[in-house]
Amino acid sequence: MKDSPSAGTVPCGIDHRRPAPEAAGRMRIVHAANLQFDKDGAHLWNQDQKIHHGLVRLGHFVYPFSINDRARMLSPFGGKSLGKKPANRALIDTCRNVHPDLLVLGHAQYITAETLTEIRRILPDIRIGLWYVDPLWDEKATEHLRERLHVLDALFCSTGGALLEELARPNCPAAFIPTAVDLGIECHRAFETPEADYQHDFLFFGRDKGEPARRALLQELEHRLPDLKSGIYGCLDRPGIFGWEKEQIIRRSKLALNLSRRADVSLYSSSRIGELMGNGILTLTPRGAGLEELYGEDEIVYFEGTDELVDKIRHYATHPAERVAIARKGWERNHRDYSGTAVANFITALTTRDNAWKQVPWARHVYGL
Repeated sequence: MKDSPSAGTVPCGIDHRRPAPEAAGRMRIVHAANLQFDKDGAHLWNQDQKIHHGLVRLGHFVYPFSINDRARMLSPFGGKSLGKKPANRALIDTCRNVHPDLLVLGHAQYITAETLTEIRRILPDIRIGLWYVDPLWDEKATEHLRERLHVLDALFCSTGGALLEELARPNCPAAFIPTAVDLGIECHRAFETPEADYQHDFLFFGRDKGEPARRALLQELEHRLPDLKSGIYGCLDRPGIFGWEKEQIIRRSKLALNLSRRADVSLYSSSRIGELMGNGILTLTPRGAGLEELYGEDEIVYFEGTDELVDKIRHYATHPAERVAIARKGWERNHRDYSGTAVANFITALTTRDNAWKQVPWARHVYGL
């Protein structure tokens, strides 16, 4: 019979203790995230995949544990909720079998603190880090993070500032991470598309359900820019688009909007910023979140208010040389500094307390050390 999370003995009398490895060396890693196998490739661009690829490119052995997919597999009816407990037991068994040096969790709401405590009991020298790329201002949605801080060695979030700092603990520094890009996923260079091949002048991918301000903005843009070709997907009662088809739309468009739910939270942005800039499309984003620390004025286009946004869409849609120059620099910045490999290396280094984490451009946004 398999051990439960409350089992009190280490099986087979094996001593699972061993010295913690250096982050720069080869490690065994279990990456427990949501790889979304159930989407059949439609969400190939998610952060889980990019961080996973980065861990592999660093030379580590990385065993994938797709949390939600595993919960569905272990549920009697194929739903996630009834598969939660079996998925936790499966992660314990996975760590026992793989014997990782490092457990990296991504959006692991289903994995309990008790499970992580049991994994530490079996593998006393394991290091555990958790990354989370949804906003931190929703206290209910982030409650699971607070419940797990005492059993983590590091926490990584795509929000900075005070919201991040309040999560830091003596045992668990809290660190900002940028949106990761991957050359194998963001493989296009929209700035190289011939002018005659462009399908849209400006794009937006997202949803406006429960977002009346976003809906109103998109309607106003189309009203005030009737001579430009817009591509609005997932909003204004229009269907979304995913996978390969979405890539082709990005590749054949001039500009794209990076609209997040809030623009007044330190360093926070929707993860679409990496997907857009990583594919070489000129990206426009509102000021207010301090993204100027990540992207210069010559790498992305900032705007304040609808009037300025309308003016800048029209300007860059009709000035190809300026558009291409900024889009190219934004593409270069993302693939140089914010690759999945760079983000993964930062995660492994900080979690194992290797000073290599200090070398990244965003290193000052680490709290608790």
